[in-house]
Amino acid sequence: MLTNDLLRVQVTTKTQATAKKSKTASVQPEYLDVDSPEALQRAGELVALFEQHLGDAEANTRGALEESLGDLVGHGTDFVLWRGLAKLLLDRSQFETVSSVDPVEIRREVFAASAQLGPVASDTVRQKVLEQAGAALKLAADEVAHGLYADLEARQLLTAFKPIKAQALLHRYNLALAQAVLYKAWRLVVEFEDLDSNQLRYLFQMLKFHRLMHRFERQKGGYRLEIDGPASLFSKSRKYGLQMAVFLPTLLVLERWELCAQLDWKGGGKSKSRTPHEFRLSDADGLVSERRITGQWVAEEERYFEDRFAEAETPWKLERQGSIVELGDNQVIIPDYRLTHPDGREVLLEMVGFWRLDYLERRIDLLAESKKIPLVLVVSERLKTGRGKLAKIPAEVVFFKGVILVNKVLEAVELASA
Repeated sequence: MLTNDLLRVQVTTKTQATAKKSKTASVQPEYLDVDSPEALQRAGELVALFEQHLGDAEANTRGALEESLGDLVGHGTDFVLWRGLAKLLLDRSQFETVSSVDPVEIRREVFAASAQLGPVASDTVRQKVLEQAGAALKLAADEVAHGLYADLEARQLLTAFKPIKAQALLHRYNLALAQAVLYKAWRLVVEFEDLDSNQLRYLFQMLKFHRLMHRFERQKGGYRLEIDGPASLFSKSRKYGLQMAVFLPTLLVLERWELCAQLDWKGGGKSKSRTPHEFRLSDADGLVSERRITGQWVAEEERYFEDRFAEAETPWKLERQGSIVELGDNQVIIPDYRLTHPDGREVLLEMVGFWRLDYLERRIDLLAESKKIPLVLVVSERLKTGRGKLAKIPAEVVFFKGVILVNKVLEAVELASA
């Protein structure tokens, strides 16, 4: 992602035509024209520079690459733009400390040899120090010299670079700008025109994958998705904010959608004393994602739960749930599991990742309102955000820390289906 110092946006303040004449600020990223010949040329030069350093055994250190980037990017008015592109290429690069012996051990032997031979005041003494240290480490003197500070960031070697076309890099930059803005969102609403079942399943899969607190409901002509953002949380906000930002590519593979995000922008957002800021985005903006609609994702704790359930002595049968379930108040979910009993009873399981007290309370209200199929919530205690405790924990809610206990789930299933 792009850091704050590389973020390029325009902020426009408008006065609303209301009795109080309230103000709202619109935050708009300064997207690149992905068809601009100049932009394509510069992006191509940056990509070529990384490929050149990867193939140059004498100039593939991070320090040498950074120096070359400085020469190419320069310090003009477009410095932030091109440095942002370089940042995305650095994210596609792999740097490693390359030394036959741990540099810490090499320094220890060099310093010991230096203490015996005296200060390194000449090339002759330096060579003797390197040779003595090398003898102790079974290394040649030049290997000792190379490995002495090989673990410094500037001395690390570029060992891999994921190639990318110039235009694809420009598309990736525009996406990164939008993601950096969404990192500051405290509330996000997406409205879709009607989605088919495959798209709905994919959307729910990615909401689960990124552990986003959400409310999904059917409305006239489509669906409405509301996601709580990082600025609404008391803790873990940085990690959760990143999850919201990396969720954006999910939307880009869908059709006919509009997004509106309320932002905590320089102390703005929910504060009543400051101008609210918002960011709008839709499929018409032309952002491009490399993501594709794929099969169902399964979390590690869920895989472990499935394995332990298969070993349990129970008549209940556990299966992955892929069907859409409509609950009360027009809300829609795709639970993670369906449990069926030989006597015909059915219970749905929904895994809850990040959660806040009011979010979980809304989910519990759904339990009470739903009259179709009993639903059990399996909730991670480790991913709780904020403060406060539930006034009452229904039997249909099972908490877990690291491992989902099968017997606890089965107890809740029996109670829910009674």
